[in-house]
Amino acid sequence: MKKLIFSFLLLAVSFGIHAQEFSLKVIVEGVEEQKGTIYLSLHDNEESFPSDNDKAVSTGQITGFGSTAEYTFKNLKKGVYAVSIFQDLNGNNEMDTNFIGIPKEPVGASNLMSFGRPKFSKCKFDLDGDLTIRIEYIN
Repeated sequence: MKKLIFSFLLLAVSFGIHAQEFSLKVIVEGVEEQKGTIYLSLHDNEESFPSDNDKAVSTGQITGFGSTAEYTFKNLKKGVYAVSIFQDLNGNNEMDTNFIGIPKEPVGASNLMSFGRPKFSKCKFDLDGDLTIRIEYIN
């Protein structure tokens, strides 16, 4: 009987841990130039957002896309996140900026509706289940 109870508890705990993993689908809309690579980074704090990929929760890349592009982050825990994106048009694997730091390539972030450097506090969203978000470039 003890083995049965232990097995049931082990199964319940295993299911509970697995049930806490979510996916986040990011749909990039309004892609004007269908070339290069779209880089995505997922952050859970304002210190790393939007561009410290070494401290990002996860990163991804999209190649071969049309006017929309999709990427799915998997195995995420419940929490508060923000996504930033940029499209590398010239293939140098970095976001090019002008002499004052303004991006010369398409950029965007979750919930971003205005120009200027994105702030985690404005771009964040809650993830407590599988979720799809849409991001448009800020040109």
